[in-house]
Amino acid sequence: MAIDSWRWAVTGAAGFLGSHVVELLLARGTPVLAIDDLSTGRADFLDSHRADPAFTLARQDIRDADALRTLFEQYRPSAVVHLAALHYIPACVADPVRTISLNVLGTQAVLTAAAAAGVEHFFFASTGDVYLPDTQPHHEERSPTGPFNIYGLSKLMGEQLIQLESRQRRQARFVIGRLFNLYGPRETNPHILPEILGQLRAQPQAPLRLGSLWPKRDLVPVADAARAVIELLERADPGVTTVNIATGVATSMQQVVEILGQLLGRPVPVETDPAKVRPVERPHLQADVTRLRERLGWVPHADLRRGLAELLAAELPS
Repeated sequence: MAIDSWRWAVTGAAGFLGSHVVELLLARGTPVLAIDDLSTGRADFLDSHRADPAFTLARQDIRDADALRTLFEQYRPSAVVHLAALHYIPACVADPVRTISLNVLGTQAVLTAAAAAGVEHFFFASTGDVYLPDTQPHHEERSPTGPFNIYGLSKLMGEQLIQLESRQRRQARFVIGRLFNLYGPRETNPHILPEILGQLRAQPQAPLRLGSLWPKRDLVPVADAARAVIELLERADPGVTTVNIATGVATSMQQVVEILGQLLGRPVPVETDPAKVRPVERPHLQADVTRLRERLGWVPHADLRRGLAELLAAELPS
């Protein structure tokens, strides 16, 4: 079947990355089955698509295996982008049972439904948190895995489910995308950048109350990440391809605050809020993006000034 005639199913479609994947697919005329239980995703992120005949929204918990199988057999997607999960690390740590239920049991339910419907292209959203902490850029093969929180562990377990499924369905094409720290409009979790913007919106002149600013992260524009997800799956080979989705550049949150101050034309003072300081923090998270560049011919842009300016325009319009 030609790629341009595929129907795509996207789980977590009303979420941060999911809403951008749906947007890109529909923009090129690709039919989309959007799946979300709307527990953290926001229906208004998809409102502009409701009149599009290529768009279908199914409010569905991915852990209901029977209902999901019925849905897939009805719509017969050619590709599945599985993004639905509990992502926010403090929430994962606070409720490990729910984390495993959504991120592991839910992933198996989606895999089972996809297999029953004959889906041959499957993208699984993993994370850079599966890697053992290191100050060097993480490579998909050379860097050891060793998650130190329940979120990273749940995603590594999801990767193992993908590997097992691939051994049973050798002609199917699976992509494990290890996503690093996405940023941009329509964030649904209270990560540090949405927290900063929320405080700036509420009290523009007050000092920001934040946790640690010294950790370095590979910050990835969400629109570029969505494009990478789609292109990686379109170009996937039979078997499993594991690839970092990142920029290859690490930046501290202190640098982010400084750039925001430059863009706003004024200093942005910061005070440490002990309640926001995580008891265990990964000091450095950065990707080796060699494989991503080889497969796509490009990587997400690392121009943080440009990306933050676009985010401010979207979230704090003057």
